[in-house]
Amino acid sequence: MDDLNERYEALNDSFRTALIYHTGIDAGFFAEYNTLLHALLYCLQQKVQFRLYADDANFGYAHGWEDYFRPFCPLVHEAFHHTYNLYRLPSWPVVCRKAWEERCLRLLRWKLKAGWRHWAGCWLAWSAYGGRTLLSQHVRFRPEGRFVIPELGIDGDYLAAYRVADAIAWRLNEPVRRECAQLASGLHLPPSYAGCQIRGGDKVMETALLPPEHYVRLLREQAPGQEVFVLTDDYRLFQRLQELAPEIRWHTLCTPEEQGYVNRSFTRANAGEKRTRMVRFLASMEILKGASLFVGSVTPGPSLYLSKLLYPRICPADCRLEDFPTVCRLPIAGRTRWADNYLHTEYFGEKGARFSI
Repeated sequence: MDDLNERYEALNDSFRTALIYHTGIDAGFFAEYNTLLHALLYCLQQKVQFRLYADDANFGYAHGWEDYFRPFCPLVHEAFHHTYNLYRLPSWPVVCRKAWEERCLRLLRWKLKAGWRHWAGCWLAWSAYGGRTLLSQHVRFRPEGRFVIPELGIDGDYLAAYRVADAIAWRLNEPVRRECAQLASGLHLPPSYAGCQIRGGDKVMETALLPPEHYVRLLREQAPGQEVFVLTDDYRLFQRLQELAPEIRWHTLCTPEEQGYVNRSFTRANAGEKRTRMVRFLASMEILKGASLFVGSVTPGPSLYLSKLLYPRICPADCRLEDFPTVCRLPIAGRTRWADNYLHTEYFGEKGARFSI
C-alpha cells in the first residue's frame, strides 16, 4: 500500500489543474466517503490534481480527516470552502419539474441561492490559488465503462477501480489503528467468521429496513456453523439476533446504550463521544473486511462499501449476487427500487404467493 500511495502521490502531483473536494458536509460517513472516492477516480480520469478540504468534516472532532486517517493527498484549509465549496446540484430542468410537481417555489429559491454560492466559490478559489481551480460542484463521475490508469495498475471495471481508490484513501492513523486492533482482539474471533450489518435509526427515512429474521435465514444458509460479527447501531437488534438463533455465537462492538444511529445527533456530539463512537465504527469495518462471508443490504452505506470491496465474497440481502455489479453503481433511489422489486418477487413470487423465511 505504501508503494501504491507513493505512485498515487507522484501521479497526482504531476497534474497541473487542481480540484479541491469538500468532504463531511451533511451526510453519514460512508455516504461522504463514497462520493470522495468517486471524486478521486474522476480526477484520475480527467488528469486533475485531487486536494481535500475536511477541516469542518461532520465526522471529525478537531482536525477533520486527520482525526482518524493519514493524509493521502494535499490538504487545504481556507475557510471559504465551508460555505462555498458544495456538491453538484440537480439541473435547472430537474429542479423546475420537481417544483412544479410539488407546487414548491422554495426549491427554486434554494437552487438560486446554491447557484450563487457555487459561483462565489469559483471566484474565491481563483483569488486564493491564483488560477482556475475546480471545486466539488465540478465532479461529474460516471461509474460505467472501463477504468484505465496504468500508473496505478487500474485496468478494469468500476469495482476494480473503486478498490484501488479505497486502498489509496483508507489509511488509518497510528493511534486509531492501534485502538481498532485492541477492540478487535478483545472479541476473540476465530480465524474464519461471517459478518453482517443490520441498520436501524434514521436510515428508515430513506428505505424500508430488513428485519433480523431475514439475516438469520441467510446466515444459516450461507455460513452454517460459523460465528458472526454484527455491525449494528441498535443493540436491540443484536439481542433479537441472539433470540432468533441461540445456536450461533454472535459478536458486536455495539453497546447496550445505542438504540439507533441518527446522523444529526452524532454530528452534534461532543469531541470525546464522537471519537469513541467513530473508532468503534472504524474497528467494526476493519473486522468485517476480514470476514469469510459478508451479508448486507445494498441500501446502507457501510454495507454497500463492504460489498464492493469483498465481492464476490458476499451474500446480498436484497439483490442477486450476479446483479450486484450493476446495482452497486445506482444512486440510493435506484438501489431501493431494485431491492424492493427483488424482495417482493422473493417473498411473494410472481403470482403473489408468500413463502416463509
